[in-house]
Amino acid sequence: MVTVLSYLIQMLLPALLGALLWLVLRPLRRRRRAAAGRLAGPWREGALMLLFMFLAGLLALTLTPAGFWPAVLRGQRPHLPPAFQGGLNLTPIRRSWALLRYYVRHGLWDAFWVNFPGNILIFMPIGLFAGLLADKPRWWKGTLWAFGLSLFIEFFQLFVSRGTDVDDLILNTLGGLLGHGAFLLLRRVSPALVRRCAKL
Repeated sequence: MVTVLSYLIQMLLPALLGALLWLVLRPLRRRRRAAAGRLAGPWREGALMLLFMFLAGLLALTLTPAGFWPAVLRGQRPHLPPAFQGGLNLTPIRRSWALLRYYVRHGLWDAFWVNFPGNILIFMPIGLFAGLLADKPRWWKGTLWAFGLSLFIEFFQLFVSRGTDVDDLILNTLGGLLGHGAFLLLRRVSPALVRRCAKL
């Protein structure tokens, strides 16, 4: 769990920059909504700000070389490896199954949480926010957004020498689908909150 916490800490500074970007773009979005005769209440704006923050943190974490943010947070110059050094796995499940058994056998629970549940959980907000912010929430919208974002990240990771793995794409997409499930649960538990996040 220490590794998971360190990833969340690494996402914090970029998330704050995402909030700043949301703030800078807000007047432009307000003018566009006004021209279209639409309004956005504070709850919807808050959800949109959280989405900006999450995406900034996620992209900063995944589109930089491994160890980049720990070095930055320590005030050190990060190491920038050459491209195409991270490995490529295009065979579904087999490599991950072997890795899973290795982690369990050796008690490498931090690595297990990051590589398996972590790859699902980190993309659940995509499905959740797609449900909250879409005009007509559908399960496939959040799933498709998660798939597209994960595909972009996995492709880009070739250039920053991180491992590119089809299993990450599968797990991330599953996370988007489960995120829609979280949206459905939220809509059932707190329909008023979901209505406040909808377009007016």
